[in-house]
Amino acid sequence: MRNRLLWLIPIVIGIAVLTLSTHQIATCIGAAIALALLAYFIGRPGAALIALIIFLPLEQFAFALLLQWHVPASLLKPASGIKELLALAILIAAVKELRAGVWRPDRLDTALLIYVGVVTIYLLVPHLFSAIAPTVWHVRLLAWRSDAGYPLLFLAARHAPIDERHRQRFVQVILVMGGLVACIAIFQRLAATTWSDFILNSVNLPAYQAHVLGLAPADIVSNLRYLYTVNPLRASSLFFSPFDMGDYLVLVCAIAGVRITRGHRALLPYLVLGTSLAALFFSRSRSDGLAVVVILVLIVLPSARSPIEGRLRLIGALLLAAVVLVPALGGTRFVGAQGGAASATGHLAEIKDGFNILDHAPLGIGLGAQPGAAQRSVQTITVFYGGNVSDNVFLQVGDELGIQALLPWLAMLGLVLWGLKRRGSGGDAFAAAMGFGLLGVVIAGLYHHVFLTYPVPWTLWAGAGLALSTHVSSTADTRSTHLLPVSAGVP
Repeated sequence: MRNRLLWLIPIVIGIAVLTLSTHQIATCIGAAIALALLAYFIGRPGAALIALIIFLPLEQFAFALLLQWHVPASLLKPASGIKELLALAILIAAVKELRAGVWRPDRLDTALLIYVGVVTIYLLVPHLFSAIAPTVWHVRLLAWRSDAGYPLLFLAARHAPIDERHRQRFVQVILVMGGLVACIAIFQRLAATTWSDFILNSVNLPAYQAHVLGLAPADIVSNLRYLYTVNPLRASSLFFSPFDMGDYLVLVCAIAGVRITRGHRALLPYLVLGTSLAALFFSRSRSDGLAVVVILVLIVLPSARSPIEGRLRLIGALLLAAVVLVPALGGTRFVGAQGGAASATGHLAEIKDGFNILDHAPLGIGLGAQPGAAQRSVQTITVFYGGNVSDNVFLQVGDELGIQALLPWLAMLGLVLWGLKRRGSGGDAFAAAMGFGLLGVVIAGLYHHVFLTYPVPWTLWAGAGLALSTHVSSTADTRSTHLLPVSAGVP
């Protein structure tokens, strides 16, 4: 029967060519390709995860370059959904795996699903909790992807049948991508004008943000201001934001640092850690600098799981970095110069605004009122409360979505950190590394948004989900010499 139906394919294609417009035919072809890729990756969730974490840091640069090479914007717009397609494939694979057994959601799954449920209610019924919530559908949908995407990807990576081999590849890819990002940041520091000219003119990133992302000129200038402003320079690499780059490199430093404590003599972790610390210094992001110092100190704390030789190697590397970086701190944002003092005052004012909004609107001001999505809405927070959504990861959730979302979100975050700590203490080095990475990014999130874009939260939470996988033994990587070590007993 199936072979007989195959004869209908050329007939259907012929009818489609005769009856549909060129645009409709292109849409059908794109949909067919997307469905084929989805079907392929559903059966290979590990490969989908690796492809996703490679794609995320490269998306803007690669797509801007393709647009410059005359690939139509009408094709690049739907193609930007590759990340959602890969995430959906992992999620479907997880659902299939759960349906094959008896799924009993634990506390972590329950908190996550409650949080995603609240975000989804805000998407479908925007004024149920807030009378001033944005009403534009595409704004709310964009915010939903930002707020609910990383928890769903965590859930997918946790329950999808992804094997140990892909955990090893995850570590390798993060180290390689982190090294690439850091090296470009260092090049940007050495040749700031050359890099800015390359991105703004040769790659023409503004055209991509205008024609593919649909941003207004003022928003494009704001997004790319770290390329326009090269004195003083704040390195941003492929992320075009020193904060996003810094958050990403905090995770990279956690993985490289934990690997070094294992005592391996491979050169790659040392190079990645050294270049990442230099890139973080050139980003001038004090919150990421604080975060990486905290997690590296925790990594070198004595632990029965990490050999003394490995800890001494990391301590030696950090002392060498300190000798180079500490004398260069004078006159930088790290000590209050170059606008650092004014920035600190601004952060305090923003946090005060965040508490003020939460006090006046405990149920939130609406999905899509977050920075980024709010730029595409006619409504602004300033109109109603005289302030902005706080530059703080905790207050951002409460301000936008209310305490009904903040409470399960806090429970989800706490349970993830606790789960990573338990697995790390029990011998799972990958879980220990992801625990340090998540802790570091949350520390950085005290002073800026860390979960609103895609590369950092999707990479971080996908790795955390993989570390807490229900399919991989929590002590599996203690039997492999290629994986990361367990370090200190706190994540």
